[in-house]
Amino acid sequence: MTMWKINRRRFITISAVAAGLAVGAGSNIGGICEAQAGILDLGVGADLMRWQGAALGAKAQIMLYSDDRNRADEIFKRCQREMTRLEKIISLYVKDSAINRLNAHGILHDPDFEFLELMSRCLSCYQITGGAFDVTIQPLWQLYANHFATVGADPSGPSQEQVENILRLVGSDKIILEAGRISFTKPGMGISLNGVAQGYMTDRVAKILKEAGFENILVHMGETMAMGQHGDGRPWTAGISSPLKDDKILLTMPLKNQALATSGGYGSPFSDQSRLHHLLDPKTGQSAHHHGAVSVVAQDATTADMLSTAFYVMDFDKVPEVWAKYPAAVRAIFVDPAGKITNFTG
Repeated sequence: MTMWKINRRRFITISAVAAGLAVGAGSNIGGICEAQAGILDLGVGADLMRWQGAALGAKAQIMLYSDDRNRADEIFKRCQREMTRLEKIISLYVKDSAINRLNAHGILHDPDFEFLELMSRCLSCYQITGGAFDVTIQPLWQLYANHFATVGADPSGPSQEQVENILRLVGSDKIILEAGRISFTKPGMGISLNGVAQGYMTDRVAKILKEAGFENILVHMGETMAMGQHGDGRPWTAGISSPLKDDKILLTMPLKNQALATSGGYGSPFSDQSRLHHLLDPKTGQSAHHHGAVSVVAQDATTADMLSTAFYVMDFDKVPEVWAKYPAAVRAIFVDPAGKITNFTG
């Protein structure tokens, strides 16, 4: 099965360094410029410690303050075990994962609680957004991926007839969700949780850290959750990058006990010769071009992830109705293709 890099749509900059280092400094990590802090002694009784690795096909990072390196190492290991466990459920990158078994057979018996929980939230978002957020987009994405994998592929994409044939398989109302099974109503259907999986994993890892007593942390699993602050009292700071190819930081903001997610098709065209990208509108079957990028700040990363995906494929005038049904949402930042920012807070 051909699969896309989950980090394809994340263009968030996180400043995690001591005062005086500019936002955006550091190395490029999976589409995210993560300022490199190392282990810093800030003179406040705790060091900034960091774990770096991979999750869901993308590079990941955890930062926390602790005065005990052994304790920090142990919690990092616990987080890694949880990431591995979740990947076996919701990752398209793990061959025998639960999601791949569901896609292969159209039914999954005795699904894990986490799969049911996440799918329930996805189906709710599908209904609230009028179908803008739809996990059954996978067959449509596969159509485009296969098309552009051929030599001399038409840059305009698959034919309208091909798209319409696949659209019959799209629609989360065709998913049956029960306590003992998840199933599809049509053969050939498939789901991708790429529009929410990173946010969900971010929340799960942050929960482990919080329950272990860590208060000042930053978790980045493709989406970002910031809790507490730096050891010297500064907030964690995030920056929204321009959808243009100029690496410009358009906006910076503090994050405290909040999550941030960004969606932008400009980061993952299907081909260098085409303006079509992976963020497909489930209704039209075409790449969405309403916005250049959409970022959402919310109290949890799952909500931020789902809404950034949904809002990217929606007309702006439909956003307020959806927003009113998500009390966890704090702020949305819409960036048009030219880089102009529109803030929305309800």
